[in-house]
Amino acid sequence: MRSFLLGTVALVSTACSSSDGPTDPLVPADPLPSSSGSFAARYLVPTDDPALAEAAVFPVDHVDWTVVGGAVTLHYPLPPGLVGGDLDVTFDGSLPAGSTRIAIGGAQGTGSCVAAGTTVSCFEVFGDLGTLPISMTVVEQVAAQEYAGPVEYRATIATLFGTDPVGIVEIDFSSPIVEDNPRPGDDSP
Repeated sequence: MRSFLLGTVALVSTACSSSDGPTDPLVPADPLPSSSGSFAARYLVPTDDPALAEAAVFPVDHVDWTVVGGAVTLHYPLPPGLVGGDLDVTFDGSLPAGSTRIAIGGAQGTGSCVAAGTTVSCFEVFGDLGTLPISMTVVEQVAAQEYAGPVEYRATIATLFGTDPVGIVEIDFSSPIVEDNPRPGDDSP
């Protein structure tokens, strides 16, 4: 879990947009995983303001990483505390064996993923998410529950993301999500 947390603040502050567009700060270190599952994650919004760095890190309920026949699908809900409501995103890409970086894309944007140890990081640039935040009231309510700093810091990050929807989802492959209630028809214990 420790490697999952290392570098969070550095990544948050290094992927800021320029006049040429956002730059991908991710450096591949290891081959990307070829196994499927749901995993714990967090979402990072790039910011140049060191005072906002901690406010720019959001928990993600779960990320589904599905690999079938050399193709990967990344699916997860963007954090309600960032977008102000429910908003799922899905990206697809090709995952040749041993790949250390892959391009992903979908109707909502593009990105790239790399791995370092048990952490997969995907830098994403969104283009079609609609008006964000969906509700600033939701952003503020979630901030009051899950963030120890000033609520207005989270509101600032949500506004920043609404105008420049760029971020990094970090997936912790050492923390799989196990369902407590199997789906109907699922024979697993």
